[in-house]
Formats: sequence, structure tokens, C-alpha cells
Amino acid sequence: MVSNPEQWVKDFKDAGADMFTFHIEAVEDPARVIKAIKEAGMKAGIAIKPKTAVETVFPFVEMVDMVLVMTVEPGFGGQKFMGDMLPKVISYHFFILF
Repeated sequence: MVSNPEQWVKDFKDAGADMFTFHIEAVEDPARVIKAIKEAGMKAGIAIKPKTAVETVFPFVEMVDMVLVMTVEPGFGGQKFMGDMLPKVISYHFFILF
């Protein structure tokens, strides 16, 4: 997870990336970041940390190509899978289907 991920969009594109995923918690305006990613010609993804409510991504699901539900806290190695995050994945899939 990085602060101000929008500043890295061009560098990632120039390095050959075709997708850019950012943490919703790191930005004030997710729609602006998604737009910058799409304008750079890449697919856009949003990640949410374990303690973030899955509903925070619902306004953006039509705009992104992927939603990543983190099952560990970002930035710390050696963690065990947090199985209690699976209901978030189910909630997200239910939301996009209906």
C-alpha cells in the first residue's frame, strides 16, 4: 500500500504494467484515480484492507476491472490467511450479481 498512488500511474505504465491496483484507503477520490489509470491505458483495480467495509467499493465496481479483498494486513510478512474475510468476497459477488 502506498500513499498517493496516482503519482505512480505513469511510471507503472512506462514500465510495462497493464493493470494498476490501489488501496481505497490511500486516496480521497477513488474515481479520479480510476480515471487516471484508464486514461493511461491500463486496467484498474481497488484493494481493501481487512478492517475496511466491503461496501466502500460498491460505488466503484462498475468502473474497475478487479476488487481485491486483502486477507492479511498489508505490509507485514508471515501472516496467516484471515478466513473471516471470505464473507466480504461473498458480499461483493452478491452485490455485482444483483
